[in-house]
Amino acid sequence: FDATFTYIASLAYLAVFGSIVAFGAYLTLLGRIGAHKAGYATVMFPVVALLLSILFEGLSLDINIVLGTALVLLGNVLVLKDKT
Repeated sequence: FDATFTYIASLAYLAVFGSIVAFGAYLTLLGRIGAHKAGYATVMFPVVALLLSILFEGLSLDINIVLGTALVLLGNVLVLKDKT
């Protein structure tokens, strides 16, 4: 256990935003659109992680990332659109 300020601050940030805020946001989503639709929001987690990696870590896009993201987005559109 490394009790430096940086370690404790990182741990607190992950605990608050990565757990409490994220879980609260998901529970709010459950209440607003229902479990049958909110479950598909979890498919977007890797897409958000990719976007953050592109913005902050300089990840370069390749064909697999583009195609995978397109498939995730297309799948969500098909599943979540109104069936009228």
